[in-house]
Amino acid sequence: MEADAESPPRDLELSTLEAEKQPMAAAAEDEERGDPGHPRPDPVPPQIGEKNGLVKIPQDEELGGGENLGGCKFTGLGKEELLQAAGAPAWAKARTILLLLFWLGWLGMLGAAAAIVARAPRCRPLPPRAWWELGGLYRAPPGPFAKDLKGVAERLDHVAGLQMRGLVLGPLHPQTSEDPENLSLEQLDPLLGSLQDFADLLQAAKKKGLQVILDLTPNYLGNQTWFGENVAKNFGLQEKVKRALSVWLERGVAGFFLDGIEELQPSVVAEWRNLTEQHSSDGVPRVLMGGTRLQDPPRLLELLNSSGLGLVLGPFLEALGPDPPPETLAPQLLNFLRPKVPLAWSVGSPWQHLAGLSPPRAPQRLLLLWAALPGTPVLSYGDELGLTDPPGDPGQLTPMPWDVVERIQEEENSTEAQRLELCRRLGALRVRERSLSLGEAEAIPSDRAAIFLRSWDQSERFLVVLNPGGQRITELALKDSRLPSQATLRLSTHRPLPQDPHVDLGALELLPYEGLLISFPYTP
Repeated sequence: MEADAESPPRDLELSTLEAEKQPMAAAAEDEERGDPGHPRPDPVPPQIGEKNGLVKIPQDEELGGGENLGGCKFTGLGKEELLQAAGAPAWAKARTILLLLFWLGWLGMLGAAAAIVARAPRCRPLPPRAWWELGGLYRAPPGPFAKDLKGVAERLDHVAGLQMRGLVLGPLHPQTSEDPENLSLEQLDPLLGSLQDFADLLQAAKKKGLQVILDLTPNYLGNQTWFGENVAKNFGLQEKVKRALSVWLERGVAGFFLDGIEELQPSVVAEWRNLTEQHSSDGVPRVLMGGTRLQDPPRLLELLNSSGLGLVLGPFLEALGPDPPPETLAPQLLNFLRPKVPLAWSVGSPWQHLAGLSPPRAPQRLLLLWAALPGTPVLSYGDELGLTDPPGDPGQLTPMPWDVVERIQEEENSTEAQRLELCRRLGALRVRERSLSLGEAEAIPSDRAAIFLRSWDQSERFLVVLNPGGQRITELALKDSRLPSQATLRLSTHRPLPQDPHVDLGALELLPYEGLLISFPYTP
């Protein structure tokens, strides 16, 4: 009994030929012997080897614990039976219907995708932009900013943290106030460091994503930038500048800043511009940037058309005056941009920190630079802290208060800390949001506030709302068909963001000299 219980299961080979032949052969032998009802022993199955088609049929004991299941075991359909069943009309019809449904579904999805693509609005191609048009510039004369070139290199993290794209460095040539004969623009003042220090500074700036523009203004300590009209037209001075441009380009600078550009002949400036722009062997475009005191848009346009400057920096915000009327502020500033002038905006005067600008107004000017106005925002060192220069000698510059910056890093909640945080947030938004970096600016009419609308293609829209006066504004309603009823407050120059940033554009409130940055999504 033990031997029977432990006997291995029988193996059957489901070869089609044997499956059909064995029953027929058995029946024929029974008929020959005249004993059709005599049961024949099962054939001895071959041992399982490497041959395909072998199926192990378990014994009754394995299936039911020893009970006899009647000896009937299902072995499946043969090949011809499967083919016969598959060829039945019902199965053939089912396969045809399923195949038809598959192709109809596939074609339907393809058509739906094509319709979505066809009806979707086309994205506007990005316009070509140079690196100085995609971020801000930071002006840093080495002496007051960090004492020398090595000090500047050590402070580049601070500049990069403001999301700047370029560093306007210098002047670096020796001081020769009112002495054009001994002017040597290609030399480096030894008090600032060596040429190796300068090369190290360029490499450090490159690692931070900063390009270096050299301030090559000749008489930067004197009363006349170009030593007077007669000297400015002198061929000898022009050749000195031309030679210096070539030398410093070979040393690796990405451009030049020349102040008092309106004092020069446009043809001379155009020649210098060509020399600068043609030197782009490393793939980085070079720029000739001019400084001017002109505040008349037609004269600015004439200067640019005749000289082809890549960028112009001037005291354009000073044209607003101390308390500009709100209804004219936005149109007046946008009037500078209507001829497509490549302007660089500064907080106050480009030559003196926040000159004539009271502290409550300064944050609003920063919002104007970074969010409201197309062009290139320019910070003079310390603008991000509210630094002011002492009255008197314009050549006397206040040293950068690095002790204040270090206290801010220790989470000091001061006015300087709030100003620095505002600059960092505005710089990050301008880099990230296309409407602020690439978009057009339009004025929204209002007699109580200055309102700018920034937009680019299908990107998120931004509103800059300014209260230029010293009185609180309540229940300010922004009326324009392009504006929604509610939007999101992104920042305020005077208050922290509320827990719920949603604001009603029909009932805004602004503190004296406050500026708001508000966003809302694009709707077709």
